[in-house]
Amino acid sequence: MKGIQQACWALTLAAVLVSGCGGAPQTGTQTKQELRDSAKVKASAYEGAMVYYSLPSPLEVAYIVENSGINYEPGVLHKTELGVRYSTTRSQAVNLGIYGSDLSYSILFNQQQVALKYLDCIKDLSAGLDVFDTTSIKKLRAMEENIHDKEKLKKIVAQTFFHSDALLKENSRRPTAIMIVAGMWIESLYIATQLSGGNPDSNPSLARCIVEQGLVFDDLLGMLSSVPGNDDVAYIKSKIEIIGKDYDKIKSTLGGTFVFTGEHLTIDEAAFKRICDDVKAVRTELTELF
Repeated sequence: MKGIQQACWALTLAAVLVSGCGGAPQTGTQTKQELRDSAKVKASAYEGAMVYYSLPSPLEVAYIVENSGINYEPGVLHKTELGVRYSTTRSQAVNLGIYGSDLSYSILFNQQQVALKYLDCIKDLSAGLDVFDTTSIKKLRAMEENIHDKEKLKKIVAQTFFHSDALLKENSRRPTAIMIVAGMWIESLYIATQLSGGNPDSNPSLARCIVEQGLVFDDLLGMLSSVPGNDDVAYIKSKIEIIGKDYDKIKSTLGGTFVFTGEHLTIDEAAFKRICDDVKAVRTELTELF
């Protein structure tokens, strides 16, 4: 149980650090600032990871799956052969984020050859986007060189994936970086919801982690809203908002909060299935952007 709780916290932290707001739920009375401060303290010891990176490490959702007792399911991952078909900034950016999450999922389940294919997709897509600096390129090369060392791979991803702080602060590259964030988040939710089978009772720990992503939805939406006048970002935002309506419904069934106390959480089955279905629909549309 402790491992699952840590994994849930890790996913929440990764997402909320995107906008510097939020954190893992601890009590029903903590403010966002308190949650954020608590998360930073915990993150300082997390495999030496940089606490203030802005893009989430896609490794986090894989921890949840690994610690939820679910077997590796390659069928939920995006097809690597489609990577060469993405030619627009919008499709390249969002699918770069999607492939990043799939890379991490493959790493944690020791699927080295699969991980190499996702690394190739990431390198190819990033080449046309100008989103990687020298440090990022070196880290991708390090992942490739250490593909058979799971522990080293985990540390590399956790520490420096995308080396993103500077990217999100540069106005010229901010829209692209934000779309990568959205792709990571969508794929993380997609993997988790698919493995849940659309049933909150099939794996309560996994279902709880999915629901708790409602804590960070507004922050992600805020990021997408911070780039007005960009048609690509506006399109991604319109898709993300569909999932936001589902989180509003779940929130209303939980008494108006995503911050929980205790171990037991009763999730409305119909509302949970709706968010699983909509995440799948949005993810399908984003992966079909050519």
